Amino acid sequence: MNLVDLVKDQLTSQVLGSLGSLIGASESDTRTATNAAVPALLGGLAKLASSQGGASQITSALGGLDLGALGNLAGLLGGSNASRLGDQGGSLLGSLFGTSATSKMVDTLAGFLGMKPGIARSLLAYLAPIVLGMVAKQFTGGRADAAGLQRLFADQGDNIRRALPAGLSLGDFGAAAPQGGHGRETHGRDYREPAKSGFPAWLPLILLPLLAFGAWYLMNRDKEARRAVVIEEEMKRGPVTVDRTEVIEREGKKLADTVIETISIDPKFVEAVRLSKNATDLFGGLTKALTGVTSVETARTAIPELEKLGPVLTGVQSEAERLSGEEKTAFGEFVTKNLALLQKVIDTAMAIPGVKEILGPVVTPMLDTIRKLGA
Repeated sequence: MNLVDLVKDQLTSQVLGSLGSLIGASESDTRTATNAAVPALLGGLAKLASSQGGASQITSALGGLDLGALGNLAGLLGGSNASRLGDQGGSLLGSLFGTSATSKMVDTLAGFLGMKPGIARSLLAYLAPIVLGMVAKQFTGGRADAAGLQRLFADQGDNIRRALPAGLSLGDFGAAAPQGGHGRETHGRDYREPAKSGFPAWLPLILLPLLAFGAWYLMNRDKEARRAVVIEEEMKRGPVTVDRTEVIEREGKKLADTVIETISIDPKFVEAVRLSKNATDLFGGLTKALTGVTSVETARTAIPELEKLGPVLTGVQSEAERLSGEEKTAFGEFVTKNLALLQKVIDTAMAIPGVKEILGPVVTPMLDTIRKLGA
């Protein structure tokens, strides 16, 4: 049994055509993308399942799937419930992998496939329930337990690695599938761990000294590497302080494409600091609403949340007009720096086919007002 192939067998030409229409890609491009995305998702799940807590998370997620609906993907992706599947997948990605790891997977796939991050994110969202559904089907009645999941992914490690296209590795996602043996059919019964082969009794006597040296080397190498990985600096430019943490590289490999920035105003600018709290709520609300946009349907759902922020923006604008001198300068710089971070979220959402037409009329006037606050 090969779990990757079982998932791909469900992705017929009709299914890929419907999926391509949903994410804004051709059937051919969608097939190429799924050939990378499916083993990437399975690799992430394998990494998660390697811990007891992670395996329990997956077990809980499997319990919320509608396996009956997932058994008819052509009808599901071509019907009115398609957007609901994408929304469910987006929630699953966030709850299982977290925002940072999901973004890492999205950016890596987008770069490898040469597609926009928004399209890659939508693709992963639609595929997540499909992949998890196939995992659930490997257990009697779809009821998996943590131990069974760990055995399944251990067994499928080699299949997952071999399925990745040349030039793309599980290490690119910060995940590595566990080593495993040969696959075995599990339909209709509980999964059993495959038999393990023995090894010569003298082998540990030779390996122990090598392992001890290897452990010492890795420990000291990692210690030195960690010293060079993270740079933390505090940059003061005028009245605004930026606490910046940047991950550069480790062993010649870039680990992150983004930096973490915490922006704050010098406490001596009392009125600007007070107003910045309201502005922070505004930026937080906009970020939350736009981060949840993964499709045209979720874009429509985001409109009421964005409209609720209109009065907040109006209030901030009104109070900002009463600031003067250095207070106004401090607040303007604070707004400008936050807007630069928000713009990345906006660009990602607007890159999804059909989203700009829906959100543009709401988001664009708000952005124009915010830019004036930073002027």
